[in-house]
Amino acid sequence: MSEVTNIKRFILRALLAMKGMPMPGEALDQAVKGAVPPRPLQSDIESAKNQLEETGFIIGTKDELDGNVYWALTTKGEIRAKQL
Repeated sequence: MSEVTNIKRFILRALLAMKGMPMPGEALDQAVKGAVPPRPLQSDIESAKNQLEETGFIIGTKDELDGNVYWALTTKGEIRAKQL
């Protein structure tokens, strides 16, 4: 399994643990870096998030007040995350 695949699986599980609440992008990135060995590159994390968003598993929303991106599972992502 590739490193990006491992990151994608972790992201799905981490967002499922949020129980529907959006997760700040910085917090998600730090969680990935702390849990996926070996410590992944930021570019791999961004690639994993982009792939998950492009395929409809997660959605990123930029907060207009603070400029941060918040991530959440879509229905499709929740179904897949529960299978992991």
